[in-house]
Amino acid sequence: MPFTTPQQFVLLAVILVAGWLIGYASAPGTRKYKRQLQDESARNMVYRQETEGHLRAADERVAEQNREIEMLRTELADADRTIAALRESGPLPPRDRM
Repeated sequence: MPFTTPQQFVLLAVILVAGWLIGYASAPGTRKYKRQLQDESARNMVYRQETEGHLRAADERVAEQNREIEMLRTELADADRTIAALRESGPLPPRDRM
């Protein structure tokens, strides 16, 4: 066995770690990961734009429904005033039946 002292084992571990780091740094596969990151960023941007469009459409629908609710409340108030006026005017005359 060529390694017998603790210093030799420590030196072997340091050389092993240095080899891993050099191999990782010189690996040609880093372009692949950069491209994947760019593709993912592009998909994320498209997703955000789509969801913002959906949110804008939902906000427009909510605003339209709020306008409709206000219109219905106004009509209800008019109907309530008409009903109150009719009740104050007294009973209606009898209708002729055929």
